[in-house]
Amino acid sequence: MSIRLLEHLRDELIHTGIVQNTPEFCRSWLGRSEGYIRVLRYNRIEPSVETLAICSNKLGHYAARLNGSEVEQHKQWAARLVGLKALCDQAIARQAEAVWREPERMGA
Repeated sequence: MSIRLLEHLRDELIHTGIVQNTPEFCRSWLGRSEGYIRVLRYNRIEPSVETLAICSNKLGHYAARLNGSEVEQHKQWAARLVGLKALCDQAIARQAEAVWREPERMGA
């Protein structure tokens, strides 16, 4: 699921012109190598909570900066970034809950 989320985030940022391609997205928005999504897909693993948190934080940072602008287009981009941040935060919450709900962590 989270790989699809990263691809969705990338596509949205490309659509708005914030990033140009996947390598730039991986480096600049995830803090990872340019082939990060490809490696996740190949190994059939989910992105780390740390990676999602980095992206969420950056989305929130730029949403706040754009929202402070007087330019209407910037406010529209800010709203999109806030929505994308919410998706990251939901993925983080799901992964965190999966960890603490594991039977051995619950004392079962």
